[in-house]
Amino acid sequence: MSIYLKDIDKSNLVECTLLTTNKDGKHYVFEEFVASNAFSIAQSKVQNGWIVKAIYDDDLMIGFTMYGYCYEYSFYEICRFMIDHRYQGKGYGKLALGKIIEEMKKLEDCKDIYISFNPKNNIARKLYESFGFKDTGKVLEDELLFKLE
Repeated sequence: MSIYLKDIDKSNLVECTLLTTNKDGKHYVFEEFVASNAFSIAQSKVQNGWIVKAIYDDDLMIGFTMYGYCYEYSFYEICRFMIDHRYQGKGYGKLALGKIIEEMKKLEDCKDIYISFNPKNNIARKLYESFGFKDTGKVLEDELLFKLE
């Protein structure tokens, strides 16, 4: 596997918006555990601080992420992270999260990285804890807030 992050542009926008975590392949603005990629891309255009990237394995787009500085809460955050339902359970999540963290470490003043997720998403919890994210004991918009120092 050769995982990398790529900017969203006119060449990959449609493909990126068609990725979904829903097993039935149907698209919703808000999926079970994550907002849609289309919503996230739109949000990144009206709120400062966000970086949106498609996640690739060689030439195959497998996921999406949105990360950066959250001005609302004053911290660096992985705001969105998803692997398309067709590619889940194949080890892509761990490799992609590692790439995202590498990129965030390059951001000026990024000392800590926060991530929040639905308390029912045990797969996400296990993945984030494997990278050293720790529970802050705080809830952010009905999601558990974890921190990586």
